[in-house]
Order: sequence, then structure tokens, then C-alpha cells
Amino acid sequence: MVHKLATFGVIDPGANVLLEVIRAENPIAAVQRLEEKMRGPEYVAARTYAQGGEESLDGTDPAYLVYALDDSGLDAEGLTGEDAGRVRAQAALAAIVVSSVK
Repeated sequence: MVHKLATFGVIDPGANVLLEVIRAENPIAAVQRLEEKMRGPEYVAARTYAQGGEESLDGTDPAYLVYALDDSGLDAEGLTGEDAGRVRAQAALAAIVVSSVK
């Protein structure tokens, strides 16, 4: 089975910082890869990941804005943490992903 990868930009909405540009199968997989890179596989194994809504941004669990960068006109490889505003303005919001304790 072939998985098509897409390019996503994962933003911390609180700090409004582009945390990572990641190629993944879907927005949830992008956040899992980000947290595994930042916090390790044990952390990810102890979490559940789900798509949330705007209300998720006010919750106590970490929530991430995940934007689809393919076909956005942005140079995904040239983006830095300070480009969160550009990503939010030019790319489509793919999902709000919430990371919760199992």
C-alpha cells in the first residue's frame, strides 16, 4: 500500500511560531512526528491524537494548527519559525490537532 505524503506546516498557536515543516500522510501524523522529534517516542506512545475545533485552542492539552503547504505558493524548504504569519495567510488550514494523555 502506497501512502501519499503531503507537506504540512505545524504552528504553535500560542506563540504563533512555525514549529516544523513536515512531510506526512495526514495532519495527525505530522503532529506525531513533530512531538516524537521534540519529546521522544515514549512521550508519543503515551498520547492520543485527534482533530479538534476552535475550542481546542483554549483547552489544557497541547493543540497545533496544521496547514497544508502543497499548492500554497510558499517555498516550504525556505520557511522558518518566524514565517507563521505568512503560512496562516497563504496556506489552507488542514486541521487543528490536539495531543492528549491516554
